[in-house]
Amino acid sequence: MGATSSSESSVEKNDGASPQSSNYGFSRQEAQHLTALRSLVCQEEQKSERNFISMIWRCSHLLSLNSLLQSPLLSISNELEIEAHLAQHSPSQLAVVQKRCRKLDVLLADFASMIKMNAALKRIFMGNDQFLEIVSNILHGYHQKDSVEFIRNASCNDCEESFSAKGAVELCFQTASVLHYILEEDAFDDTPGLIEQRNVSEEDKMINSLANSLLEYAKNSRDDQRFGGYGGAGASAGVSATSNMLEGSVTKREFSEWQRKVVPDLMYCSVAKFQHVLFFPLKQQAANPFPFLRSSNEITSQTTTKLKAGEIIPISSHVFGKNFMSSAGTTSTTLLSPAVFSFVSISMPKFGQKWYRIFAGAEHGWTFHQLEHSIMGYEGPTLLVIQARSKNKNDGTVTLGAYTASKWEKNKRDFFGTSDCFLFQLQPTMRVLKTLPKMGTRGGHYMFYHSNTNVNTTNPSRKDDLTEGLGFGGTVRHPRLFIDSQLDECRVSHQDTSFEEGYLGFQPTNDPFASNISSGTLHIDSLEIYAVGDEETIRKGFRAQHLHRDVAYSALRNARTVDKAAFLGDMRNGVIESKTFAHRGQVDGRAHGCLKGEEDGKASGL
Repeated sequence: MGATSSSESSVEKNDGASPQSSNYGFSRQEAQHLTALRSLVCQEEQKSERNFISMIWRCSHLLSLNSLLQSPLLSISNELEIEAHLAQHSPSQLAVVQKRCRKLDVLLADFASMIKMNAALKRIFMGNDQFLEIVSNILHGYHQKDSVEFIRNASCNDCEESFSAKGAVELCFQTASVLHYILEEDAFDDTPGLIEQRNVSEEDKMINSLANSLLEYAKNSRDDQRFGGYGGAGASAGVSATSNMLEGSVTKREFSEWQRKVVPDLMYCSVAKFQHVLFFPLKQQAANPFPFLRSSNEITSQTTTKLKAGEIIPISSHVFGKNFMSSAGTTSTTLLSPAVFSFVSISMPKFGQKWYRIFAGAEHGWTFHQLEHSIMGYEGPTLLVIQARSKNKNDGTVTLGAYTASKWEKNKRDFFGTSDCFLFQLQPTMRVLKTLPKMGTRGGHYMFYHSNTNVNTTNPSRKDDLTEGLGFGGTVRHPRLFIDSQLDECRVSHQDTSFEEGYLGFQPTNDPFASNISSGTLHIDSLEIYAVGDEETIRKGFRAQHLHRDVAYSALRNARTVDKAAFLGDMRNGVIESKTFAHRGQVDGRAHGCLKGEEDGKASGL
């Protein structure tokens, strides 16, 4: 259907106009299907008490299957007639449809927010003459206002112009979860019910993190208006409107601006993608936008036993959870990781395809040498994720890190990389700090990596005064985000000239007697690095790393291979100090009746 998954292109479309055509960006067949679907659903809704989403799901399946069989649709007037027709001509496929309908009913019962989605969809189907245009704007992203209006309708409270921040985020996540599980056929048992139990506490943490981010953005936006950030009478009107809002609520404008800045693909990976699958269930096999974690050993290891179809190498993460079912260690999990959802909402092109873990301190060892071995030579985007805590254990933990599309470079005394990177905080409040434009000598300090091993300088005896480690932003002596070579501590600050301003780690308190410093040190509990991107990008990256290691190993072997003849010659000539050939000089003195050493002693009067 040509829906975009790019954050950049979606922003461009959000500000543009929808296509001025009767089909609103749909093909003729798609427009006919949606028109027939609306007619059938509205007709059935008047005589059925079924869940409205279930009704759409069932009717869209029946219409799609009927179309595939090239049946005379116009002669079939209602759902029961279509079902009877399909039972006669395609009973096996009708059974599949019925099974998928039962699965969706299970999911709708598990996720409470889908009741709100139910009401919002019913409003579009039953009471709007611009049905095709609104559906097109939501699915294609032509007008963000329709998407935001849909979210408001699905999560609004008693205040007409605002809605709950947490309710909106929860709706997006639960819609994405239903989408994920409906696309994972192996997620259900024969009941049907979900095979694995969801981690509700982790889901709540992620929802709260995104809601905190939205509320933080809304507060800053209101403060800007209050102190003249936007100016004019409009600003005063905005302040007056928000002062009467319920606590925890945001306006449509605040939600829209926050989404564009922090999570541009939030709507697409949840509401838009779900509705696409809901309306066109058999059009094509939709790809799940939420990837599963994989071990890089599945690609790089030469000794691992060949995996059978469907098997994986099990790994476990403090941040993303396990990639395997508890009951079967080599079978991939079917659960949706809340942390993965957060990254996909930032950018589907960057995070919505493949993830391979190339380093984990708990798995590979807490050494800088092992980290260097794991990342050097890999030519592709990587995601560095840190879970840390402050010295005050009551502060809890914080999850933060960085994404970069540039390869890592060794032994650099300066910054490298491109502007295609950003810093982030995942917990307790989501923050995405993008790069700032480079202005002359200011900015452009993206990545920093300093290793004291094999430093090639014009004066090797010169003491290296740079701390060994890796970092982003700031200066080489004070990076914005820095991990020391012991992989024990992480230093963070809230401002520099290369990345947007914002706190990483624990924000200083409002206590006037507290030490409100702009930087701090965190103790690292977990450190992981993932190769992310599409399949081809990742395979190219690992091929480049394999070649890099071959060259390094070859150079090491050559350095260890010694020319024996030259070595012995150096020893004879005294270039290499050794007593191996000392006896020859002594033998030379035997012809005079004494050893050479004794003769020299006598000449000296000894």
